[in-house]
Amino acid sequence: MHSPLESNTAGPNVWDYDMILEKIGYGKTQWILLLVSGLLTITSVAAQQAMSIIVIASQCEFETSQAEKGVMMAASVTGIFLSTYIWGYISDDIGRRKVLLYGNFASNALQFVLMFVTSVWLFNIINLLVGISVGAVSAALYAYLSEFNIPRHRAVAINYSTMFVSVTAIYVPATAWLVLSSNWAITIGDFVFRPWRLILLVSLLPGFIGGLILLNYPESPKLLLSQDKNKEAIEAVSWISKFNRGKPINQVINCDEFTLKSEDPAGENLLAESQGCGILSKICKATVPLFHKPHGFNFILCNLALFGMFFSSNGMQLWFPEIVNRSSGAQTNSSTVCEILSVPVESPNATETLVCTNTISNQTYIDNLIVGFAFLIGFSIQGLILNPLGRKNVLLAALGVTVFSGVLLHFMENPTGVLVLFCLYILLPGLSISIMIGAIVDLVPTHLRSKAVSFCMSMGRLGIIAATNLMGVMLQPYCNTTFAMFTCTLIVCIVIVHYLPIRNSA
Repeated sequence: MHSPLESNTAGPNVWDYDMILEKIGYGKTQWILLLVSGLLTITSVAAQQAMSIIVIASQCEFETSQAEKGVMMAASVTGIFLSTYIWGYISDDIGRRKVLLYGNFASNALQFVLMFVTSVWLFNIINLLVGISVGAVSAALYAYLSEFNIPRHRAVAINYSTMFVSVTAIYVPATAWLVLSSNWAITIGDFVFRPWRLILLVSLLPGFIGGLILLNYPESPKLLLSQDKNKEAIEAVSWISKFNRGKPINQVINCDEFTLKSEDPAGENLLAESQGCGILSKICKATVPLFHKPHGFNFILCNLALFGMFFSSNGMQLWFPEIVNRSSGAQTNSSTVCEILSVPVESPNATETLVCTNTISNQTYIDNLIVGFAFLIGFSIQGLILNPLGRKNVLLAALGVTVFSGVLLHFMENPTGVLVLFCLYILLPGLSISIMIGAIVDLVPTHLRSKAVSFCMSMGRLGIIAATNLMGVMLQPYCNTTFAMFTCTLIVCIVIVHYLPIRNSA
């Protein structure tokens, strides 16, 4: 029998889940699940980022205008925006694992179908459905990952899982460069299969592999306990014990029979008691407390700040391949970015040539790889300076440097200088997003934190939708005005961050 100190005070054979997880120890369950979360993250993010390459490679086949390219890039993000918050509630009802598997395999299937679509508008509709499916992965992934780790390991596990977003920023241009380096076509009747369609297959593969591995995992024991499913929770814990230690849980804790202490209820069962509009109504009612005093005003400011950061960083990142590809074809290196991008407007012949050419320069891939590696390095540096310098100070400094970079982009003519400024412009607000999420957690009560983060991330994705469509319409004819709008948005973010009560220490 285990000692009284190791058991829960509710009874001699009643164990706390975190305590029994501590007894089992960190092992293969956690390491492989971290890899799975990384693979699912790569596919989820690639579903959005790969579009920035695909819109260039498919522009001749789809005969897309700049505005239509913006819609193509925004389609999957729109699906994620519409669905993530709702999926978060559903995952509390039917289970994290089910939501992850359904969402992941549905997005894989839809991306596979996209490979054979010849209509740009049908492509956008299916891509919207891809985003809705990916929203399920975004909503349930971190909760599922964290619930297989003891409290002191959870933050580290989520941090390493988040790092795969940076890996995706390298994976997408690297694989696209490999796929598009050869020029071939397979004709089947009226349908022509070109290399750019393979990018969709390459994007879905990591998630498909991760999903196959996840099939072997049980539901989160912590969630099962919150639903009073003690028997299923014990079976899940036993699976973890056998996988990690190679022996039954009874031998690990030296106890023949035991039960697990119940967790706090997961919340209202929306699916069991409501349908359709009833579910949405209950979600809205559960969201209203976020806007109440004393945290309501600060929560609104956080939403505005995250909207601006996503708007500037992710919006610019999605259009970055298009900007670099067109700039690399310029006849001179002594022009600013906007002078180069304005050429098609002044010359109708140049416009016609641009639309009929699918060529992507090597410089486009190289510059995007540099941005990806910059994110990886940036996350590492940020982790080192955050506590010594303070979260609010780092936020203000990062946004300040971004604004300065945005101003210089109007005048910089040197190609290397332009690349450095774009890296800073995309990188620093992107890194600031993770700091803002931490600040939101501190600004709202514990029972509202999950809802607050989900809501703010949804507002951030709304910023991406606005940015991609705005640039599609304005970038070519009003380039300097477009950059100025992005920079002014970041100035507003600086003002908001200055007045938010963000603690400098985590």
